[in-house]
Amino acid sequence: MVRMDGAETRKERIAQITRMIQARLYENKDAGFIPLKKTVAQIMIETGLTKNKVMEYLQLQNEAGQFEIKEAEDKISRPPV
Repeated sequence: MVRMDGAETRKERIAQITRMIQARLYENKDAGFIPLKKTVAQIMIETGLTKNKVMEYLQLQNEAGQFEIKEAEDKISRPPV
């Protein structure tokens, strides 16, 4: 078993969460969004990460333009084209 350093583990977790979000957005493409709180809870269960870590990773991808987070509306959606 290969041991990863902290940065490599973080990179893999961010990629894993991004794949999860993109898949859920694709599944709900008719609605155009997925609920933020429910999605964060599901990711916490699936990965074992804390809410703060999940939100940190989501914010990074939000800033990178992978998807758009609207906390006030409890939505994650695809970025505007």
